[in-house]
This record gives sequence, C-alpha cells and structure tokens, in this order.
Amino acid sequence: MPFNTRAAFKLTLAVAAAISAQTLHAQTNPDRLWSCNLTPSGEWDCEVNEHLAQPSGPTPPISNDTTESDTSAAEQTAEASPAGRVEAVAEPAAVTATAPVTEVITTNGAPEPIDWPENFTSRPQPAARSATASVPSADKAAWDCVAEGDSWECNHDNAPASAPDTRAQGQAVATAGAPEWSCTAGGDDWDCKEVPGTAPVTRQAALGPLVPATAAALDWYPYAPGEATGACIGHYVEPDFAFLDDDRPFDQQPVYVNALNSSTELGGLTQLEGGIQLQRGGRLISSVRGEYDQQSSVARLFGEVRYRERGLLLTSEQADADMLSGKTLFHNAQYVMHQEHMRGQAEQITRYGDRRVELSKGAITFCAPGSNAWQIAASNIELNPENGRGVARHATFDVAGVPVLYTPYLSFPIDDRRQSGFLFPSLGYSESNGIDIAIPYYFNLAENYDDTLTLRHIGERGLLLENEFRYMNHWSHNTLSNAWLSGDDKYGDDRWLFGFKHNGMPMDNLHSRIDFTRVSDDDYFENLGTDLEVRRNDHLNQIFELRYLQPGWNLSLMTHSYQTIDGSTPYEKVPQLTLSGTQPGLAGALDFSYVAEYTRFDRDLDSIYAPKGKADATVGDRVHLSPRLSAAFERPWGYIRPSATLWHSEYDLENERDNSLDGGYSASAGIVSIDSGLVLEREFDLADGQYIQTLEPRLMLLHADVNSDDLQDIPLFDSSLLDFTYYNLFHETGWSGNDRVADTQQATLGLSSAVYSDQGIEKLRLGVAQAHYFADREYAGRPGDRNNGGTDNSSNLATLANWNFTRNLRLTHNGEVDRDTYEFLEHNYKLSYLPGDKRLLYLSYRDNLEKYNDDPANSSAHQQMDLAFRWPLSNSWTGYGRWQQDLDNNENLETLLGIEYSSCCWKLRLSGRSWVVDPDGNVEEFETDNGVFLQFVLRGLGAFGQGQGREFLEEITGYDEDDNGAF
Repeated sequence: MPFNTRAAFKLTLAVAAAISAQTLHAQTNPDRLWSCNLTPSGEWDCEVNEHLAQPSGPTPPISNDTTESDTSAAEQTAEASPAGRVEAVAEPAAVTATAPVTEVITTNGAPEPIDWPENFTSRPQPAARSATASVPSADKAAWDCVAEGDSWECNHDNAPASAPDTRAQGQAVATAGAPEWSCTAGGDDWDCKEVPGTAPVTRQAALGPLVPATAAALDWYPYAPGEATGACIGHYVEPDFAFLDDDRPFDQQPVYVNALNSSTELGGLTQLEGGIQLQRGGRLISSVRGEYDQQSSVARLFGEVRYRERGLLLTSEQADADMLSGKTLFHNAQYVMHQEHMRGQAEQITRYGDRRVELSKGAITFCAPGSNAWQIAASNIELNPENGRGVARHATFDVAGVPVLYTPYLSFPIDDRRQSGFLFPSLGYSESNGIDIAIPYYFNLAENYDDTLTLRHIGERGLLLENEFRYMNHWSHNTLSNAWLSGDDKYGDDRWLFGFKHNGMPMDNLHSRIDFTRVSDDDYFENLGTDLEVRRNDHLNQIFELRYLQPGWNLSLMTHSYQTIDGSTPYEKVPQLTLSGTQPGLAGALDFSYVAEYTRFDRDLDSIYAPKGKADATVGDRVHLSPRLSAAFERPWGYIRPSATLWHSEYDLENERDNSLDGGYSASAGIVSIDSGLVLEREFDLADGQYIQTLEPRLMLLHADVNSDDLQDIPLFDSSLLDFTYYNLFHETGWSGNDRVADTQQATLGLSSAVYSDQGIEKLRLGVAQAHYFADREYAGRPGDRNNGGTDNSSNLATLANWNFTRNLRLTHNGEVDRDTYEFLEHNYKLSYLPGDKRLLYLSYRDNLEKYNDDPANSSAHQQMDLAFRWPLSNSWTGYGRWQQDLDNNENLETLLGIEYSSCCWKLRLSGRSWVVDPDGNVEEFETDNGVFLQFVLRGLGAFGQGQGREFLEEITGYDEDDNGAF
C-alpha cells in the first residue's frame, strides 16, 4: 500500500505503529513493519505491511476524516505502549520518542550540514538489512520479493537492477537477537528457511606500524602560503559545528538520531542509512549506516564512523556506542587530540563516559600525519584528559618503526599539567668536567607547591645533588634552590649553592621581594654551572625589599648586599629607606616631585676583592633630599621645559682603616635648567613613497651651584660618571646615584635630523651635540671630563646615528669626535637583523683605543668584535654561532658553532664551544675550556641532553630563545 504524504506526519504514524506493534508481535514475527525512503522532492515514500499493522484485538472504527483518523491512531498507539511517548513535532521529519530511561529524538531527512574535511576515502560497506531483496540474475533481471509469513511473494523484474544485493556476495548484516531468512533463487521461485540472527562483526588486519589515514580525514590541513611559523607544514583544524550544551547528567540527556533513510523492525530495532548522526550533549557520532536499539540504548554504526567532541576525533569502520553510559567501542580506529597535537591508532579504542580513552594494541605520537619519526607503542595505553596523563603498559619507544627502548610501565603527559615522574635527562662533555649526566625527578606535591630533585654525575668531580622547591599561595610566589657536592674530586672540597626568590603582596598596595643567592666559592659557576633558577653575575644579589604604593607617592625599605665572585666588592645598602612622590598641577602649570632617602653603606673589606686604598674603606650613613619644581610648555613645533631642583646629601662617615674621614659631611646644590627645542619639518618624495624630514635644534641652559665641605673626600657610594653620549650631555647632574653633582654653568647645543615615512616610522636619525662651559667644574666633572679634569671650555662632540633600513634591519652608532682635529676617538656600532622568522644577525664593534692612547693599559680601553647569528638553512635545518674577539690583544673570548634539525615532532641540536674560563685581566693567563653538547627535543615529551651554547641569543634579543616547545 504505497502512498505519499507530508514527511513529518507520515513518519510519526510509522513510529507510532511500530511501538504499538512491539507489544503485540515482538516475539512472533521478524518481518518489517515499515520501510521508508526519502525522495528527491523531500517526500517520504513508505511501504507498510497492513497485515502486521492490524492489532489482534477488535479493530477500532475508522473515521472518514483523515486528520481525525490519524490523530486517533496515534492516541491509541500511545495508550497501547505505556513505556513510551510519541509526539509529532513542528519541524519536518522530526519525531520524539521517550523510552523508559533515555529520550530518543529521531529525525529522517537531510542532516544539518557539517564542515567535514574532504578527501576521506570511502570503503564498500555491507548493505542494510531489509525486508525487500533485489538480486540480479545472470541476464541482469532482478527479483522483487516481500516476506509473507513463512514464504516469499516474488515478482520477476526484467529491468536491470540498479545495484546488486551485497548479501548475495557474502556481506550480509544481521540484526543482533532477531531471526532472519536465508533464501536461494531457483528459476522463478525462492527456497527460504528461517535461521537465527547474528551480530555484525567487522574484522581487519592486526595493528601494524602507525600509519595515518589521509591527512584531511584526521583534520590535518596545510598552512596557507606564508602562514607556517616552524618546521610543520600543516596543523590540525577542528571543523566548526554546534555542540549541544546540556547541564543535565549525561544519562538524562536526550539522544538525537538523524538519517536520510530509516526503517523500524519488530523488536524495537531501527535501521538507519545515509548521513547518520547520533548526538548526545557534546558528543556526536556519524557514519554511512547503522542501527539503534531503543530498548538497550545501544547504537551500532558502520562505514566511515566518526566520533567527535571538543578537541577529540575518533575514526573507524565500526563503532558500538552505549548511549546510557557514554562508552563507545571503535574497531581498528585512529584518533586525534587537536590541542595536544597528538594522534594514534589501535586495534580497539574505547571511549568511556568519563572522557578516558583506552587503546588496546595501539600507538601514539605527536608527529604529523604521514610521519612515523617516533611513536610509543604498547599493548595497552590509557589517556586521561581529566588529569592530563597517559599510561602505557609493556611499551616500546620506536624510532622510524624500529623499537629502541622497552619499558613495562611508562607514564607521560598529554598536556601542560604537572605530574610526578622522571624528566628527560641531560648529557654533555667538556675537557674540564668530562662526562656530565643529569637525571631529574619531578614531585607534584600539591596544586600550589612542587619539587624537582636532580642527580648529576660529573665524571671528574663526583655526584652533585640539585633541588628546586617552588611554593605559591594567594599572596606570594617562592622558589628555594640548593645544590650539594660532597668532596669535589678536582677542587678538593665541598661545593654548595643556596638561592631563594620571593615575590609577594602581603596586603593591598604592599609588595615584597627577596632575591638571595650564595655559593661556596668564587669558581662554582665557572666549574659546575647550574640549571637552577638563580642569577650568575659577578656580584650575587642578596636583596630584601618592601614597597608600599599609593597614588602619587610610594615608600620602600630595602637591604641590598652582595657576594662578589669576581671584580671589586661594591658598596652594600643595609638598609635603604626611600620616600618619593609627584604632585602634578600644584600651582597652575607647575609640577612638584620629591625624593627623600636614608641609606647605610657598608662594604666587605675582608674579601680578596676588597679595594686596597684607604678612601675606599670608608663606610657610613647618607641622607639625601631632592625636591623639584618643573613645567612643560609644548607645541607641535617646539617646547620649553624649565625646572628648579634642590639637591642635598648629608653624610656620617667612618673610615675603618685610619679614621681619616670620620665625622659629618654634606653637599648641597641648587640646579636650574631650561631645556628647549624646535621641530622644523619638510616633505619630500622618493621613488618608494612620501617622507617627512625634521630639523631639531636643541638648547639646554644649566646652572648648578654646589656648596660642599669637601666633595672630593666623600666616597662614591652609589655614583659613577655617565658615559659620553649625545643624550648624557643633556643630563642635569651628569652622574648616576646621589653622591655627586657637577658645579657647572653651561649651554649644551644639539642638532638632530630625522626622516619619517608616511606611516610615521622613523627611518633615519643623525645627531651631534656639544657642551660649552662658562666655568671650570670644581667639585665634579661632566661626561667627557675624565681626562681633562673639568677645565676645558667645551666638550668633544658626541655623535648619534640610527638607521632603520627596514623594520627588521637596524644600524646604530654613537661616538666621540675630537673638538680640535675632528677625528673619532671612540666608535660603537651595532648592526642587528631580527625579522621574527628565526633569522638573527648581530654585529657589534667597539674601539676606544685612541681615547686612551696615553694609557693603553687602562682597563677601560677596548677594541672588541662580537658576531652572532642564527640562520635557517631550510625549513628543517638551522645554523647558529657566536664569535667574540679581543682585537687589541688578539685573544678569542668565545667561539660557538651549532646546528639544529627540526621536524614537526622532534629536534636535534649539536653545539661545539670554546670559551674563556678565567681571564683575570692578564692575557698571558687566559684559560679556555672546550665542550661538545648534544640535545634531543621530542614534541609533547621534553628535552634530552644539554643545549648549552644558545644563551647568547637571550642576551641579544632580550627574551627566552630556547624554543623547546615551539615547533
């Protein structure tokens, strides 16, 4: 009885009749009640078995009104099935059925379009079980048969069959738990018998090496031209589609079933074909065809099966999904975790309701599809996104398909969360230490504190233990670092290190800081080095600081001492109390600012690096006050900035060697300055665009009147004369710190010119400045007065040049030109090229020998070259190196050459380095050390080996250049 009508109403009636018939005939007849197909016009064409649709009881009256009849049938169906509820929905082809536990919403029609990756290779699938068989004969004729009771009613169709029945080829798919017919065509008749039903089983070859499916099938797509930032030529892209966010417990969320074709069999089994989608909350399964058992809430899918949730894709040819527990079983499947850049495959993958993924006889890797550089293969692998950890049992680490390491148990991270376990060891070699092996173990003790213990064996010295403990609470971050080497075989004594760092905010507006480092001896870092988070300067900081901040003012209390391991001992501030603030608009255009400071200066006079002079042994207290009034009158074409400052420092000194400077001293100065300038502009055109050139004359008038008991006798606690540069000639005091101010009356003239592009980018700036003095500098000199005692009428010329060839290529220069001969006394050049695509070129040259030609042994005299580079040789290979040379003494300070190979999932670094160990300021006593360092980096797992030699990149660029995690 074929008929056509509206799809929604027709399918509602079909499902209602199916549920009703389940109660009456589920145990007696395996025949199909409904068989429906969607026509190209969007209508449903259905076949109904009227004999099976008739209930065994009295036949209800049938109304002539179609609508009333259909509604009555639906109501009777609902009454006959107390365990279910059937509703007709407003959208076309939508039916809602409520089972005793799970609500199932079945939709027949074109599914919502999803942006699936292309090029997924389809495989032939078994045909869906149907009550209508179509088997071609040898002469291309076909049989059209319908099961009637225990026999078949068949018609012989001479038209060629559109497609053969795949069951005739041995690919029958049976419904689990339901009987089926086995028929053989003989002439114009069929010989049939009923046989028990069997569950469909898909078998494929056993798991081999990790061979990915097509890249697009795993959401892997190549970068657009110019988009790739590393060795990877592609990346995982998760398609966009709407997940159903449902706050209800998983077992209470409805199941949405969508397919182009569907049919319901007696026994509660629904067959689905064409664009199948099963969705429950944020989990979506799609396939070519499948079946759903409403009684057990189990779905079985076949052909191009895909399981999706946010950040996860599973693909296989067959899947069994329990819609109640959320457990889904995939056979011969592959998976992708997009954010983790991880994929894998297994003979069987189980996705549990708690998001765990278990692989049986599987493998995982962080390599891109198409690459089998390395993988972890195991008999069982469990990935738990909840704790960010994976566990492999009876695992092998395979390189290029060859097992190189076996372990019965392996725990590894699958994201950035912290987990206890061994970290990758490091391996290195140098002439002074021999073989150097370090094995760290990480303890994830709690969410807010952890610990890393490293056992380090140094061949020529012994066993070194290093430990780093980190603690964090709601107001502070803390790191405790220590190391211990008992009886260094080469040094002949115990070696140790202690470090502590703290940054906190104990209360609102109050900030705290501690930076404390101490080592057993001066050669600790030179001999042993360390990977602990401590500073390795010539003067190891020991800082304790509290700072209280308020709008307009702040108060700080600090103690700052040192352990000197090279050079002379600096003055320590034990303690320093500072109050500073600003008050803008105090009197119209005037701004008021102030600094008030008390400092106790001390010095370690027992150190071997302590100065020998008597004056340098002076310690004492200092009080410094510096109130200031200033104003700024600015226009686009120029500015005038007047200021007046009262500078005063009061001392209570002690000379610990001969008491010659005991007592009180003071120094005061009134400083008045007027800084002014003009900005003149003109436009001009070049071949590549329009530019603006500026001409910027600058004049600064400075008067500083110093009143001092004897400023020359006051030690330089925290002050030094500024270098001779263009901008320092315009500095008010000419000194850093608060111990000196030049007694000067001067006018500083400067002239600079800049060229700007039409985007406002400075392309070029040239400048020259000179100070003209109207009196000798009696108490303290100005920048450039080092050699003449402050008696010249003018300074040398300070030059400035900045040339931005491009956004990434920059040349800077500053120098000193003799005012009489106009010869360069000092050159400082820096050329840097850093385009941000892994390329780096750096060249620095410094020469001031002409400036000190009367004293060439002066420690300030230098002629040095520093060359560094990092340059990609291809997408995978990168070379890097550094060369530092003392040109005056013809001594190599450091030579480094390295090469790095990078793929999408692993890196290798090989470096050779020669460097100065202990120059001691004497060329004849220069000592050098040599080393070779090898490091492997595995994406997602970590680094193995030593990457020493690339630290210079951070010195040049100012940020961490290790890039272990960048691929």
